[in-house]
Amino acid sequence: MVAARLRVGGPTPARFRRPVGHCLHCMHEDELMRLTNHHASAAPAIEERPGRYLGYFENKFGEQLVFVHDDGEPDATLFLGDVDWEPRRVTDAGGLPDAGDLILNDEEWAFVIACWTATAWRCEDARPRRSAA
Repeated sequence: MVAARLRVGGPTPARFRRPVGHCLHCMHEDELMRLTNHHASAAPAIEERPGRYLGYFENKFGEQLVFVHDDGEPDATLFLGDVDWEPRRVTDAGGLPDAGDLILNDEEWAFVIACWTATAWRCEDARPRRSAA
């Protein structure tokens, strides 16, 4: 779920090393990961940019979810391949995420809650402030 380049000390295990030589689908040096759409409908083009949190999850059935939150915004957006990648708004419901009428299993809800928790501080400027009495 990290949307930035990952650097870890020590040698890189062979299974994570980038291929050397000519490769038609090689990743750029600054890319962390590249994903493939597992669904029949066209996937959205989700841009990575400063101030944007991106979370990715794939359940045991291969259904993909992408959580997107922009700094300062009170709501997030959830994209699910299982519902043709239509953007769904995620709002605050007393500190927990509310994804409206979406039907999510326990694993998917755990992902959404984890992303919501990880982005809570990003919403602070967007939430109405309580007046000090």
